[in-house]
Amino acid sequence: MKKILLFPFFILVPVLIQAQPWFDVGLKGGVGTSFMYNSQVFEDQLVVHKFMPGYAFGAKLGFNFIQEHQITFDVMKSTFKQGFTYRPEGWQESTDALREITVDGLDLLLMYRGNRNGTYFEVGPQWSTYSKVKYSDNGGDYLSPLTSDQLVAKSNFGLAMGFGGYIVGTDNFGITTGLRFNYMFNDLASAEGRDANFPIMQPTGKTNITHNIGIMFVMEMNFDFGYLVSPTCGERKKLFVF
Repeated sequence: MKKILLFPFFILVPVLIQAQPWFDVGLKGGVGTSFMYNSQVFEDQLVVHKFMPGYAFGAKLGFNFIQEHQITFDVMKSTFKQGFTYRPEGWQESTDALREITVDGLDLLLMYRGNRNGTYFEVGPQWSTYSKVKYSDNGGDYLSPLTSDQLVAKSNFGLAMGFGGYIVGTDNFGITTGLRFNYMFNDLASAEGRDANFPIMQPTGKTNITHNIGIMFVMEMNFDFGYLVSPTCGERKKLFVF
């Protein structure tokens, strides 16, 4: 087992010895949408998904160990929203009833990013904590005696991946845009939420896991604050840039 764990380290050692690492920091933000996937929604069709906008903003710290490879750590404040339309029993309105669920959270992502020819691909784990849940429903009270914060788990774990390109920049400053996707492995619903059959909120005699899926257009501004430059023609071997 130890040999297996050490194998990636031995592979990286020759690369890191020859590498000229630098760090970068960045500000980033994005807009997108999310999808609370629960198989009951499609099987029973008691409610229908309605896409709602979401957003995120935060900061990034990147470690570049060679030009093509980078490890980044992102901290993002996020808000995602899901709507559901449905027709309650006895509903007389011409339009469907609308239920909206809004979740505020903090996302921590550790990403590998590969850079090539002005484009990038990234993948890595995401850990999210949820601090506030808003719930509204003009079709009736399906929430009591619970509060909205009791519907959703306190945290979740998933996988994020994305791709994009560098659109403008200088030697130590750049702006990138791209798309990022995430899929959360654990149930978005808490134990109380599962008892209430979240997000259907109607008894069906069964419960299913709700996976949150997101897609976001992301813009990022990066600044290299320290790097090494290879020696050429008598230039200084090391240069620290502010």
